Amino acid sequence: MNERHLAATPAPHLLRPILRLQPIQAKPGTPSVDPNILAGHLDGVAEILPPIAVESPEHWGRLVRGLGSDVDAILPLSIPCYPTEVWNSHPQPLVDRKLPFLFWCLPAYDEPDFWRWSARDFLASLGVEVYLVENRCHGLNLLRGLALRRQFAGARLAVFGVQNFPWNAHAAGAHLGRALGLQVDVHDLDPVRERAAAISDTEALALWQGRAARYRENGVARPWLLTAIKTWIAIREVLEQTRALGFGVNCFGDLIPRGHRDVPCLAQVLAREEGYIAACDGDFCCLASMALMTHLTGKTCTMSNLYPVSYVGALREHFGDPLTPDRSRFAPAEWANLARLAHCGFTGVVSPEVAGGPVVLRDWGGTYEIKRDGRGCGIDGDLPAGAITAVELKFDGQTLLAASGEVIETTLHPGLPHCEKSALLRFNNLPGFVRSISREHPAIVYGDHTGDLCTVAPLLGLSLQVF
Repeated sequence: MNERHLAATPAPHLLRPILRLQPIQAKPGTPSVDPNILAGHLDGVAEILPPIAVESPEHWGRLVRGLGSDVDAILPLSIPCYPTEVWNSHPQPLVDRKLPFLFWCLPAYDEPDFWRWSARDFLASLGVEVYLVENRCHGLNLLRGLALRRQFAGARLAVFGVQNFPWNAHAAGAHLGRALGLQVDVHDLDPVRERAAAISDTEALALWQGRAARYRENGVARPWLLTAIKTWIAIREVLEQTRALGFGVNCFGDLIPRGHRDVPCLAQVLAREEGYIAACDGDFCCLASMALMTHLTGKTCTMSNLYPVSYVGALREHFGDPLTPDRSRFAPAEWANLARLAHCGFTGVVSPEVAGGPVVLRDWGGTYEIKRDGRGCGIDGDLPAGAITAVELKFDGQTLLAASGEVIETTLHPGLPHCEKSALLRFNNLPGFVRSISREHPAIVYGDHTGDLCTVAPLLGLSLQVF
């Protein structure tokens, strides 16, 4: 549940970049941060280049201005308690070069370098992107945020189908580009369906042979399983051609109303196993939210429809039942902070690594309005109990909402074929979160990552609201 499972070596653009940091020592002496120790602390996040000692102000200027485009940030190495340093006397090279400048914490104490507060504020006043690292955790999150900024610049997301939901990429997709650098590409759905129909059973079974152990076939008809695998192969071809980070298909606005049941539920979990991001309904804001959380935390996200249990009327109209929590365990007074996750008959498209083990392949579960008919391939997976963070990037591409909570249980609903299971969640402040969200699709990742987001969101130009 804690780490992403990758069934194939992901393409480089699907991995968070390893940053390259250039240490520059202010003057001869023993620095307060040993770059050799730091290299071990940053393994897998950043590479420490060989340190360069400043010989003169002129050398400093040539050095900083001459750093290559492959350098992501400067790591100044200070001499303890002597803040009379070249970046204070000659800051202009930093202003000109516009590279992040990180005063690292003291490794032996895991606390900020007290003597660099003034330099941080001084350089920031000149327009330098400068950070005073508070501790190792804070520093790692800063570096991850800088890496995400680089990864997202010019990256693409693919959505398939007509744009008739509020997450209309033709109208609002450009917001993500202005804020995060992400581009949303809209693709027609029919060419993918036609390509999938042309893929042989042999090719589909060859892919499935390496994946089947993570799934249990229990209710999905074999022809529909093969169709689901072929759907992923066809979608993957588009993702490879466009170098997209992930995809979503507009099922309920395009595919399903036309009578088709080649739903991409299995395609989503197969995609995540290969390093891609995948979300339901072509919701590009949810895709961006999942990309942020997956690449920040290294954990697979899930998503589903979020229903506050206090919205009895909305739940009854959509499910034919309010999905009321067990009153012997949950008094109505606490319902305000309880919610259910449910989508297409089950808790949502839950990956095996999120469920903590194999998930079950069933016939597609349908909805209260669109009846289940035995066609399609759905995903039936439980959500284990534990702390979670629910995240939504709003349509403006600049506002990020994060709510901490927990999964209490996965609840069975006998007699509801369109909602056999849902996950029951408890939040710290669900009413506040719901008043602010723009869609019913939160990205869900295990663990409380609100503190991480407090560091990373500003780096990405995002305004964070925590609930």
